[in-house]
Amino acid sequence: MKGNNRFVVGVKRCICALMCIALVVMSVIYTDSVCIKVEADGLVSLSASISGSNVVIKATTSSVPSSADGLYHLYAQNVYDTRVTGTEVASAAVGTSATFTVALNNNSANSMLYKKFVVATSQSGVMTQVSNAAYITNPEALATHTVARVQAGKKGIIPESTMIHSGDIVTLGIDQCSYNLLMSQLLNKSGAQITYNYNGKTYSFNAGTVQAYDWLISMFKQNGISCTMVLLNDWHADLTSINPLSRSAGHSYYAYNAADQAGVELLAAIGSFLASRYSNQGLGQIDNFVIGNEINARYLWNYMSNVDVTTYTVQNANAFRVFYNAIKSQNANANVYTCIDQMWASTNEPNRYYAGKEYLDIFNSYISSEGNIDWSLAVHPYDVPLTNSYAWANSSKYVTHDISSPYVAMQNVEVVTDYMCTPTFKAPNGQVRSIICSEVGYSSTAGEAVQAAAITYAYEVAMNNQYIDAFIYNKEMDASAELAQGLALGLVSSRGTHKQAYAYYQNLDGPNAQQYINAAAATIGVTDLNSIIVKR
Repeated sequence: MKGNNRFVVGVKRCICALMCIALVVMSVIYTDSVCIKVEADGLVSLSASISGSNVVIKATTSSVPSSADGLYHLYAQNVYDTRVTGTEVASAAVGTSATFTVALNNNSANSMLYKKFVVATSQSGVMTQVSNAAYITNPEALATHTVARVQAGKKGIIPESTMIHSGDIVTLGIDQCSYNLLMSQLLNKSGAQITYNYNGKTYSFNAGTVQAYDWLISMFKQNGISCTMVLLNDWHADLTSINPLSRSAGHSYYAYNAADQAGVELLAAIGSFLASRYSNQGLGQIDNFVIGNEINARYLWNYMSNVDVTTYTVQNANAFRVFYNAIKSQNANANVYTCIDQMWASTNEPNRYYAGKEYLDIFNSYISSEGNIDWSLAVHPYDVPLTNSYAWANSSKYVTHDISSPYVAMQNVEVVTDYMCTPTFKAPNGQVRSIICSEVGYSSTAGEAVQAAAITYAYEVAMNNQYIDAFIYNKEMDASAELAQGLALGLVSSRGTHKQAYAYYQNLDGPNAQQYINAAAATIGVTDLNSIIVKR
């Protein structure tokens, strides 16, 4: 669920299973120079990492595959390649282990930063893939713009663009702000442009858009506010950033394009440009990048034609990997998030939306199979339905405290954090990944006291869950489009008056917090708010 982002205008005016199948099922392909088949003959495990100016690829296996010439052949592939096409870049004697060293060629046309590596052997006259694909897993080794993250609390908000100059977010005592950046604005070729040279090519970004965000992100930094930037791929004239399976006008946002070389190169340049520019060099800093919006909501918020969930997830994971390597290779401390909505274990429209858990399962398995990285999770635990403001009392038909819960709201957000604590989902360092509630909101249509109590309850849930790094409220002011849907989510009315929830949210992390917590408990009908909060 996304609100309008009018800031720039205002400023101008003012798959584990999948991978196994791919390796087990034999196929034969032909390239210009070699015929290659893929089969599970002594599966070799690959890992790839940056060491100095090189990439070191390590191969291990307990069952040495057959090889007519006694060699492992290492290929560097493009993101979108599904077989061993690519270029042979090294070879080594077959054995239970082998190490390859390849020049990284950073920031050049021959850069290996976005390549994946596979090993093949010569069998019966054809090259046969005998390994998994492996990406570089430590792009942060290149980072020259690494900056300490803003040390901020969890209390966040999505600011109203027309109020951004008012100082209201400072008055509210906000620690975190989330804001949208639309590709149609960044890539708009009208007017002045800012050029950026990357990997041997020159890219241009709209100067008016960039300068508007320079001011915005600097303002966040100056006020000690941690910035989360949501990169939204809306429809625009140049379709390069939009996945070929998504090029149908009329939808809100679209899946990113890592399905061809032009798309990969553009996404890499965008990620690198933003992460380097906003790394506390006088233009503020972005601590968190969210790649797309509610990815599991295929039809509405991340459009792609009606494909199966595995195909869909793989396309999105490939684009995520490109953004991740681009961002982390500039600022090692930036977090990069994939995003799901409140549909967790099931969906009421499977032809339009996928369950968040199913998407995450495939995403995590696929990413891990090609080199695990420190991806993070943004979740939108809205109530069910959205118009429900009784955050503490969602229907048990939709919201339960077990893994099979159809939906995840703040009432049972521990379902997500518990799942992310399982060994399969932990980051490469063994820690639980960063999790943020990057959108959650409650309508005042049931009464301002109810909205105030809901916000207090939800915020206290977040504060009592050690795995939630941010609670970002949506939104600062009522939006006319949402009012028409019966949703008055703002802390401020469309007339500009503060609602009761404003004072509550303003004070929840201050010396008078308990007064507001007690008032919320009274509205809810309990003597102690902690008694109805699940702690983690």
